[in-house]
Amino acid sequence: MPGPIREYPLDRCDLFLARCKSRSKAIKVFATGDSWLAAPGGWWRGSSVVNLLNDDDWVRSIDPAHPGFNVLSIAKVGFEMKQMPGDHDLVALDYVRSEFARQQRPFAFDAFMVSGGGNDFIPKIQTYVGGGDGDARIDDAALDAIFEQVANRWSALLARLVPGGAPVLTNGYGPIIPTLEPGSTWLPLLGIGPWVGPWLLQHCGLDAVHARAIVDEVMNRFNARVSALPGVAYFDLRPVVAAMPASFWHDEIHFTAAGWERVAQRWMEELDARVGRTPQVGAATLRGLRMPALAGAAKKAAAPRKAAAKPARGRGRRPR
Repeated sequence: MPGPIREYPLDRCDLFLARCKSRSKAIKVFATGDSWLAAPGGWWRGSSVVNLLNDDDWVRSIDPAHPGFNVLSIAKVGFEMKQMPGDHDLVALDYVRSEFARQQRPFAFDAFMVSGGGNDFIPKIQTYVGGGDGDARIDDAALDAIFEQVANRWSALLARLVPGGAPVLTNGYGPIIPTLEPGSTWLPLLGIGPWVGPWLLQHCGLDAVHARAIVDEVMNRFNARVSALPGVAYFDLRPVVAAMPASFWHDEIHFTAAGWERVAQRWMEELDARVGRTPQVGAATLRGLRMPALAGAAKKAAAPRKAAAKPARGRGRRPR
């Protein structure tokens, strides 16, 4: 007789619980959200932010003294904020808490990660930006209505996440680069995006500079709205994203493997700060530092030794 069919996230919960036993000092995090936590998700090369944080080797390459993270994630590519408060996979929260209660062990997540809202408005740009013949304008009322819906869903999600005092972190979005080129995937003839480029560059007839200005204004308004949400610990990812070279971009709003590592490192910094942990400078970082004054002194000290180090003829070592 076959066993009972288990609900989707519960296998993931069991893995999380096992890691709690073997890594008791790791920072415990619950994550929900969209592609900025879950991508690439197998669609293209690279690891997601959640996978990187769960990778002890990656975390300790940045901070060798770090206790590591144990992230239980139900984030999904393409998830909208309006879906998150009613997501069936939030059963993972109740399951984990009930397992600890059953074992009569105290439990609380140290932090929550949420990346949400982008899918509610980015692909729907035609509903709040209108124009043509090289001009475009933002419909303030239409955009504000979308942001109001996102804020209401945030309130509902917070009610599900926070029976305790753990911080709820979110990263905002942007900047976005309007383009007509889709990102590649492993599947032939299937691309990722674009979402805003066709509307702004083709329909509205904007040049790249004007299209970018429109998108930046929308993103600035979104980040301002999210940063003001009560009960949410917002941090700004835009400086990190803006500093990425073109080779780090996969499409209009997603990144290659190197880009996701930068995003994950920024999340790591915020999580550490919110749980009160002081980062340690890693050995790899120390090796990368250059100290000109010491380097110059070392060269001077080495110069005479080099001159005096000629081996006797016939007795020198063969270079390796």
